[in-house]
Amino acid sequence: ASPPASTCFSSPVGNILNAKSSLLSAASARLRHRALECSRRGTHVTAMASTDGRPTPPGRAPGRPKPESDVNMPAEGYEGVDIPIMLNNCPHPRDVRAWFYADCAESVAGAVTGNDPRNRVKAVIEFPELNIDGDVYRVGTLLELVREVAMRLAADGKKVRVCVQGSMGSGVFQAMPMSLSGIGRILELMDWGDAAEFIRIGAISGDAPQEDDDYFILVAPQNIQGHAVLPRLREMEEAAGDRPIIMINPRLGDIESANNVMSVRGRGERREYVRGWEQVYHFRLLYRKPYFFPIYGALRYAGPGSKWELYRKFGKMEGEEYTLQRTYGDGEPNSAEITRIILAKYTQ
Repeated sequence: ASPPASTCFSSPVGNILNAKSSLLSAASARLRHRALECSRRGTHVTAMASTDGRPTPPGRAPGRPKPESDVNMPAEGYEGVDIPIMLNNCPHPRDVRAWFYADCAESVAGAVTGNDPRNRVKAVIEFPELNIDGDVYRVGTLLELVREVAMRLAADGKKVRVCVQGSMGSGVFQAMPMSLSGIGRILELMDWGDAAEFIRIGAISGDAPQEDDDYFILVAPQNIQGHAVLPRLREMEEAAGDRPIIMINPRLGDIESANNVMSVRGRGERREYVRGWEQVYHFRLLYRKPYFFPIYGALRYAGPGSKWELYRKFGKMEGEEYTLQRTYGDGEPNSAEITRIILAKYTQ
């Protein structure tokens, strides 16, 4: 039916309103026609309208949104671990560092000494004092972590060799990562407590492994501009044989350089080699990069047999707490999943 005469206008705005009214009338007529056809066939038609009175958004079925999938929800009764709070306060208190040392060392030791021991593993731990990209990076924290892992492995009399990469290149082209400068000397002067007789210091090379070494810990191996550490890793791996090698905070991504060093050629093989090292511990804080504040949550993995755990941070200062949101048994969640669960909630 056409709109009443009182709703017809001759102005431009009125013409638009009249056109919209005509379209609505035509749509209504088509719906009545469809309902008539359905009644003849013995079926019925349901108007596409939202249950709460609002128009249905395009691309979504009418009615209330379905509840979120609970496939990755934490198991009933499991609330995760008590992650330390106020991690933006640096330097960290000793008890905060001790929590991370114990958490990492327990996972690493369990992976290489358990019922199904692994022999090529890596641990990634990145809270503020161990984030090399931040301005509060503390090499002493890294060495204390290495000491905790080494002493845990040497507790039953096993020989542990702690290795750090030396200068790469030759002549005036020698170089090494700035974050590792002087670490070899510091390792030699460190107090290893009762495990001192079982700890040896070495370099990342094929000559480092000795016959009586049981475990090898590599301290933050990393590529630098113009030099790749992967050839030295392969040499050491061959010399060590089946004995466990543990990399702590490796940074083995390509840094494209001159003279075809870490160029496109062979990149797939290098990435495949790095992926061959099994990750047995992972902890990192979640930020909206490139910033390191505020902290939105944390991602944790405690090794084989456990799931990846995604935490969201609530509260501020002394009232902070990390609450477990999801667990993933099929691998590390990607950035889109983390954003959906953690970061997107802050914008709602």
